[in-house]
Amino acid sequence: MLNKIKRLTQSALLKDSLIYVVGEMTAKAVPFLLLPYLTRVLGTTGFGDLSYYLSLTAFIVIAMSLSQNGALTRYFYVYGRHGLGNILLAGGLYSVGVLLIGTAISWLLHSELLFYCFFTAFLQTLIQNQLALRQCQKRPFSYLAIQLGLALGNLLWTLLIFQFFAGDTTDKVAQRLIAIILAHGVTFVAALAWAKYQFAINFRFTPKRLKLGLGYILTLGLPLLLHGLSYTIKGQLDRVLIHERFSSHELGVYSAGVQVASSLTIVIMAVNSALVPHLYERLKSQRMTVMQLHRLFWLSLMVPFLLTAMAWAMPSSLMAWLLGADFAQSQYYVVMFVLAFSLIIPYLLLVNFLFYHAKNAQISLCSVISTLVYLLALWLLSGVSLAVVPYATIISGVVILPLLYYYTLQVEKVKKTP
Repeated sequence: MLNKIKRLTQSALLKDSLIYVVGEMTAKAVPFLLLPYLTRVLGTTGFGDLSYYLSLTAFIVIAMSLSQNGALTRYFYVYGRHGLGNILLAGGLYSVGVLLIGTAISWLLHSELLFYCFFTAFLQTLIQNQLALRQCQKRPFSYLAIQLGLALGNLLWTLLIFQFFAGDTTDKVAQRLIAIILAHGVTFVAALAWAKYQFAINFRFTPKRLKLGLGYILTLGLPLLLHGLSYTIKGQLDRVLIHERFSSHELGVYSAGVQVASSLTIVIMAVNSALVPHLYERLKSQRMTVMQLHRLFWLSLMVPFLLTAMAWAMPSSLMAWLLGADFAQSQYYVVMFVLAFSLIIPYLLLVNFLFYHAKNAQISLCSVISTLVYLLALWLLSGVSLAVVPYATIISGVVILPLLYYYTLQVEKVKKTP
């Protein structure tokens, strides 16, 4: 009987994990599917400007969200449902405060597009909180519905606005940001109404409760700022720096190549999500040793070179066909970032092992060192030429591997110590 219950539980966990993976892949796949349309409508200059403002949005989200979704999840598992509405409300009011500051900054700088970035970050934070609410209460289909609704809204609003409103390149960039805002806004309103029906969450407003809720969010969120900033720097800072040092046309060609190559990370992370439970199960039952893990690691180092060779073999005419004639030069950046992103494969092998053994401090140290190396390389290489900027990502991806490898050896030494 116990074995039957265990099998049913494992089956449910596998099904839920699959649903979450489908949701994440759908959300990340839509920008890629829109890519050929956007590159043709915006051109290289407009696409470069859009990439710049989306990168700014990613940095604003760090301060706007302050890892509220993680705080919500922890609160639910530690304290239960009672008072969860106060945490949601406190987080929402904090985000409103950041939005007001952002609005003032945008007004002082006379930047309408910057305001759209702040508003997009605000709505993204609210959506993240709604997703966390579903995830911690084990509502995978609700989670998937929000992700699908957001992805579909993103697609439809973009097509509708571009179809019915004319304008120059700057107008088109603004229209794309407005489409993102509308998609997030409609999805959030629907998710909030659905949450009140599903979970019967009460918002009991008192200054004391809000102060406690805000203190809880700040206590958990502030220490994670460095982690979030480190991750975003390596994923977005290059486009911000390129926008300042090079032309929007060059940034557009560069960003298109990055986005095509990033489709590889969608596949890698989906496979990783599916394989992690099996890896942990093998580690728990001691069917996976450090020696076996290292053998897999050395084999996985061949994958980046194979994938890069495949990307290099693709004709540049393929990029011209996919993105438009002006983006033929994006082929070079696709090849470079396929190499950079495929280094995630050996990285995940090592980092998942360290996560299993609760070596979070060591992982964080490696991430900080890798980020510092990336910043130095990015600053130096961007002063040489745009063509060598991708090497900053490659170098930082290579640097972190021996550090993680060293810590996996340390885990084995500790296990052997009597």
